[in-house]
Amino acid sequence: MKRKLFVLSLVLIYTLIVLTACSGPKDLTAGKTAEKIVEESFDKWYQLNNYDMDMTSKMKMSLGQDVMDISMSGKATIFQKPMKMKMVMDLTMPNMDEKMTIEQYMVEENQKVIVYQQVGDQWQKVTVDDPAMAKMMAMDPRDNLKLFMDNLTKAEFLGEEKIGEMNTVKIDIIASSKIFEQVFQETAGNTLGIDNGLINKDILSKIGDMEYLIWINKATLETVKCQMVLTENMKNLGNALVEDGNLPDINELKEVFANMEISMEYTVLNQNKAQDFTIPEEAKNAEEIPLPNP
Repeated sequence: MKRKLFVLSLVLIYTLIVLTACSGPKDLTAGKTAEKIVEESFDKWYQLNNYDMDMTSKMKMSLGQDVMDISMSGKATIFQKPMKMKMVMDLTMPNMDEKMTIEQYMVEENQKVIVYQQVGDQWQKVTVDDPAMAKMMAMDPRDNLKLFMDNLTKAEFLGEEKIGEMNTVKIDIIASSKIFEQVFQETAGNTLGIDNGLINKDILSKIGDMEYLIWINKATLETVKCQMVLTENMKNLGNALVEDGNLPDINELKEVFANMEISMEYTVLNQNKAQDFTIPEEAKNAEEIPLPNP
């Protein structure tokens, strides 16, 4: 009798192991449209307290016979409530013997956005004292999500891919450039605190729709990776700046933007597990660089 109970127990344990192994990870994307998956994934992202990012970007510019290839790679840590960010990037340019490292911090304090940046051994500090900018950066995650989804014009499955140990769905999305008009309208600002006549809603509304490739974890709906090719957007931006006519050397500027190629990629890591950081004292004590007036 004891032997039968022992055998039965082994069979039950074996069956449990087999069922568990065969059940596999859950798939939270099953039966959902690409748009719905994007909405749920971005909702989860917007409500994170913190996360890390690995980032790379490539930019190619040409003016006459001169061609310049610029590449950047680095890491960022973002805390969203309240907003503060640390970013360390390595910049590689032609005719440079070694990489240039840029360390940057951004914090929101008393309805001001303060940026600390170190290039080489020199720290600089810039304060954006504009309620509209602070309001935009403090937007409720639900409002951010609604703003994005209201301007989402396309969400299309491109297949599935394995990234590390994660099974992901790859989705092509396009967001209308009208999103910039709404950002400015809802924050009651026109220049996001950069009052030099260069960046305003009329300029940004002309850069064209933004296209992304995103990879979403099927088991958790976490956004894993994003790629963007901004070449056409930069051409549109150049044309808009030329039409605006507020900058010197307009013809040279138009040529630079017309021949510019730019792409970027980032991977989202350590969601709600990012390590906190403090701003170095030498950064806090840096000389203030005033923003240009119009």
